[in-house]
Amino acid sequence: MSSTGTHVGAVDQLAWLRFGADPAGLVLGRSVERALVPVRMFREEPVRVALIGGWWLASLVAFRALAVGAWVAVSTTAPERWQPLVRATHGTDRLAVIVGDRPIKATASWSSPVLLIDDFGPYAPAARGNLAPWQTRLTVLPWLTPPGAAVAGSATLLIAQRLAPEEAALLRLDGRTAGLVQAMHDDMIALVGGGANRYVWVSPTAAETHFFGAPHRSR
Repeated sequence: MSSTGTHVGAVDQLAWLRFGADPAGLVLGRSVERALVPVRMFREEPVRVALIGGWWLASLVAFRALAVGAWVAVSTTAPERWQPLVRATHGTDRLAVIVGDRPIKATASWSSPVLLIDDFGPYAPAARGNLAPWQTRLTVLPWLTPPGAAVAGSATLLIAQRLAPEEAALLRLDGRTAGLVQAMHDDMIALVGGGANRYVWVSPTAAETHFFGAPHRSR
């Protein structure tokens, strides 16, 4: 992968992540039965993911993607927010943190997928750039606004931390789902898409907690 950004990265710390790469996808946590919950974040067809929550969760997803062999490029207006991820992955050339909306050239494949993270605040554009096979664009929405709701509505997959009532209302969730996403604990996320909603305990490892802190939703 090439870009005009700063490359930082890989490290022994990535070996501390013990979820592993499941053939069905990237493991984001565990179910109520404690079974691993894999998500098909990378596919032959392009994938768009909306993440409603803070940089703790976004950094965790990026860290786990790196641990299973993905290239990760973060486009952001606030690179300091990504310093915990930079420190956690010091030594790898598979992470780039890029200030602003700069073009990124990234060749992706089944064995080396690409995760493009957009961190432009709650008013992110609904669509940005074209995606190639095995590329996934993840848009970070620290809180939900009407423009952000349009991004979430067009996403292949929605990943959400606990929502406020006004955020749940913007997503037009059914009553049961709206109630559940407002009652989740700090270490839980909702996965919405693919015809079924799932509620997952993120179960951060000791290394993840060391670098990113305890589960929380920052704004």
